[in-house]
This record gives sequence, structure tokens and C-alpha cells, in this order.
Amino acid sequence: MVPLTATLITLLVGAALLPNFGAAPSQAAQKAGGKAKPSRTKKIVKRQPLGGANQVEGLNGKIGQMLFTGKWRFQVLDVQQVNSYTLKMPSSEQDYAKYHDVAEYDLTTHTFTPKSGYTLVAINCLAKNAQNKVQQLDFYLNDPKTALADDKGNSYPPIAYDMQSKGAWMTKPLLPGSGESLTVLFATPPGTNLKDLVITLKNWADHAGRDVRVSLAR
Repeated sequence: MVPLTATLITLLVGAALLPNFGAAPSQAAQKAGGKAKPSRTKKIVKRQPLGGANQVEGLNGKIGQMLFTGKWRFQVLDVQQVNSYTLKMPSSEQDYAKYHDVAEYDLTTHTFTPKSGYTLVAINCLAKNAQNKVQQLDFYLNDPKTALADDKGNSYPPIAYDMQSKGAWMTKPLLPGSGESLTVLFATPPGTNLKDLVITLKNWADHAGRDVRVSLAR
């Protein structure tokens, strides 16, 4: 053990006699008349979901709500009963077999008109790709369950899709986060009380998808 010198002993004893020796910095500042710095607290910010305030984390909703399947976001914007419908995207590919029993289609004007005993229902929608790769939304293959349901238990399949397409009833390739505005056209008997829209949202690439249900009640 190294012996303490007289000078070192004097310094240690003198420091021990100081009034604030050994006190925490904040305590020393308070004894000297100062104020200790308050501890910082983290402010918690509640983030809105990517779909906005109207997003629903589920497969059921109503007009105006953004539904989320885990792969696709989908929103019904409005519903209109019309006497005829002219395509906004004349180049969108249609299937004669889907509409010929209930509607006529004019190739020159790109207009659908219902046959006797039917009226047209146009549902304007927005679909967004929520995946991390380019995908096409496929409404055609593998028996989609898309249909319009009324309050009596009847259902009506779609007769046309008005959208930028690449293939019959398939959207153009959509980048991650990008969306596609589309109108789904149905033919129903006049006076039908609409209840729900069921629509199948699935990838064309892997045919994997889920159904969402939108209440059309006002």
C-alpha cells in the first residue's frame, strides 16, 4: 500500500469539509439557488392509418370507408341508378357473355343500355395496391364472388368494369401504393332495394385474394 503524503491528506480533508461535496449535480444546483433541468418526456403522436381517417382494418364497411384486406385497399365512393351508362375508358375490355342477357352495348358510342325489365346500377370505387410489388387486380378469373345483393336475398353479378385495363376485367399493373378509379356496372330489376356490394379483391399473379362487403344502406 502506497503511504499518503501530508499534502494529499490535507487536500482530501479539505474537500470533505465542502458543503456540497458528494451531492448529485441537481442537488448541488438547488443548494446554490439554481434550478435543476426538468427531465424530458417523449410526446406520443397518434398516427393516422395510411388509408386516412376513414380506413377500416377489416373486410366489412359502408360507403366512403376504405377497407383493407392486407393486400388491397378498397373504397366505394357512390352508387347511382342510371338509364344508360357510357364508358369513361372506352378502351377497357369487356366480355359479351357477361352482359348480353341483360343489356345492349353500342360499340360506336361505348354505351350500355338495359334490356326490358332491367335498370343499370353504377358503383364508383377506388382500389389501391398495398403490397410492396407491382400487381394487377383481377376481377375475372377463378370464380370471383363479386355481386350486388338486395334486401330480399337476391344477388346480381357485374356486367362491366369501366377502368384502365390490361386484359378483360383486370386493372393495369399498379405500382405499390398507387390506385385505380373504376366503375362496376350491374343490371337489376327496377325498384330493387340495394343492400350490399360483395367484391373479390385478388392478385392476377397468384390468384390470392379476399372478399369485402360494403353496406349500401344510406
